[in-house]
Amino acid sequence: MAKVTLQVRTRDNLLELLANNESGAWVVGKDKVQQITHVQVVNFEGTQMIEGVFDRNASHYVVIENKDRLVIKFLDGRIVNCNIKFNGENPVRYV
Repeated sequence: MAKVTLQVRTRDNLLELLANNESGAWVVGKDKVQQITHVQVVNFEGTQMIEGVFDRNASHYVVIENKDRLVIKFLDGRIVNCNIKFNGENPVRYV
């Protein structure tokens, strides 16, 4: 199976997310979940991100505003500097 990294963009505090090993609730296709191996939670400016191993067993779906959203859990997270640009409004992508 190919490595798929789920990349999300957030305005949340990366230190708080890292402390909880969790990032929000995102619209992620249920067909994609089995392919995801890693996560990158990028700050809104694209200058820092959390890199971690996707914790498929602890991640779970919740319903918010009539949409299934995945609460992303991760292991072995660390904050690193980066230079990532997001085009458009969609805060979720697969890399």
